[in-house]
Amino acid sequence: MTDSVPLLVIGASAGSFPTLVTLVAALPADFPAAVLICQHTGERGRSHLPNILGRRTRLPASWADDGHALRPGQIYAAPPGRHLLAHRGLVRLSTGPRVNRHRPSVDVLFASAAESVGPATTAVVLSGVLDDGAVGAALVDLVGGRVFVEDPATAEFSSMPRAALAAAPSAQVMPTDGLAQILLPAPGLEEVSSIAVLNTGATREEAMHSETSNDPGFLKPGESRLTRLACPDCGGGLAQVDLPQITYFRCHVGHQYGPQSLAAAQAEASEKQLWSAVAAMEEQAVVQGYLESLDATRGTDLALAGTYRSSATELTSRAAALRERVQRWASDPDQADTGGSGSDGD
Repeated sequence: MTDSVPLLVIGASAGSFPTLVTLVAALPADFPAAVLICQHTGERGRSHLPNILGRRTRLPASWADDGHALRPGQIYAAPPGRHLLAHRGLVRLSTGPRVNRHRPSVDVLFASAAESVGPATTAVVLSGVLDDGAVGAALVDLVGGRVFVEDPATAEFSSMPRAALAAAPSAQVMPTDGLAQILLPAPGLEEVSSIAVLNTGATREEAMHSETSNDPGFLKPGESRLTRLACPDCGGGLAQVDLPQITYFRCHVGHQYGPQSLAAAQAEASEKQLWSAVAAMEEQAVVQGYLESLDATRGTDLALAGTYRSSATELTSRAAALRERVQRWASDPDQADTGGSGSDGD
């Protein structure tokens, strides 16, 4: 059975706030769907989103509260540090693994809506960077729901809208006029296809936890194949999941990445590892210098002290050179190189 309340789910990120305010302000007081909003925020930051939206809309707006019944004409905002989901007519909050490096994640919200009410889902992707929301938009599209995106040509950051348009073949650019009319939910609820359940591990809290298996190559339902890639967040192996228009990746504990988000996470992990290498060489140089000073002070083995000194000098030089390269790469990944020609990129 499906839930009884149609859903309007909105994914918002950098540069989305003006459009988000315009959108909710256009909704009538008798809007017949529950409105769930996922806006990317710092997990420990303070936000006044419901209060701000509540002053601009005719609908009551509040932070989502786990276990509360979903009601039409109510706006629920994902609190910082919690995934927001719809499940069996209820608001659910999750502290499960980050998806696309975010918690809350747009993909998690959209996937749960697709699973819950299928074609009675209307999903909206607003301005933002990278591709959170693209997989969720594809799932909504696959179960017969509707997907709208902010116009990439006018969005402050076009990456999220463009990714959603590419992943969901039926997605439409959201017009500037008549928002309330186009966002009205589908008239009827139908039985939901199992495709959303099969192709996402983030639809429910319990689905994010690892399954036990004595097969090191086990795949969860919907996963296409294992890869040789490691999860940038936890180091676990990544499985590939193929949808008709987009491929994404998830590890067995539940971290999940669209292609752009995976590339960004890998770049971040690479920088951390490079800085660890700088720290290791600098610390090794300090130890070599310390050993040299001990032998020189005690006069026990001047030849060995010289070896320590030479090693410390060489390590210091290598650490300085690597530090300079890492700083150059971090400031402009496309320009960092290993010898003046070619590019490492990210």
